[in-house]
Amino acid sequence: MKALLERAAAGTNADLEEAAQAVLSLQRDGDGVFETKAIEENIYQAGLLIYPTYAQYETKVGKKAGYPDIVSQLAVLKNRLEHNYNTMDAARCLMLFTDTLSAMSPEIYEHHRRLNDMLKDMARFFVEKEELCMTQFPEEALKTDVVHKDKEALRLAGQAFVNACEKGFLSEEKFGAMGRCLTLVCVR
Repeated sequence: MKALLERAAAGTNADLEEAAQAVLSLQRDGDGVFETKAIEENIYQAGLLIYPTYAQYETKVGKKAGYPDIVSQLAVLKNRLEHNYNTMDAARCLMLFTDTLSAMSPEIYEHHRRLNDMLKDMARFFVEKEELCMTQFPEEALKTDVVHKDKEALRLAGQAFVNACEKGFLSEEKFGAMGRCLTLVCVR
C-alpha cells in the first residue's frame, strides 16, 4: 500500500482514486483515526502519505465531502501529540498539516481554516517545546543551542515552516527565518 500511496502523489487520477479507496478501506481506532501499521509503524510518518493523498482525492474527485473526516482525524493526532510530545513526531505533524492543507481547497473555508489554525497552533507549540529563539536585527539567526537536539527532526520542522510560509499558511515574519535557520543549522 505504501508504494501505491507514493505513486498516487505524483500519478494520474486513476492512481489517486485507487490509493484513496485503499485509504478509505483502512480500519479505524476508537477515535476514528486510520490504523496505519500496515503502511508505517509511526502514525505521523504514515500520515505524510495518507492524509495529503486523501485530501487531494477529495479535492479532485470526491467533491470535498471527506474534508470533515480529514480535519477531525488530524485534530485527534494533534491532541495526542500535545499529550505525548516527541520532537520527530511533532516535526512530521507540521509537515503533515502543511502537505494536507496544500491539497485542500480554500473554497471549503471552515475546514481549510480549521486545519490552518491547527498548523499555527502546532507551530507555536513546537517552538515552545523546543525552546527555539531567534536573534533580531541586524541579522536573524537561531539563538538556541541545538547540539543535543534531534537535528533531523529540527530540519524537517524547518522545512515544514518554510513550505507553510511560502504557501501563506504561516506568518513569514514569525516562522520564515526560523525555518530557514533550522534547515541550514541542522545540515552541518
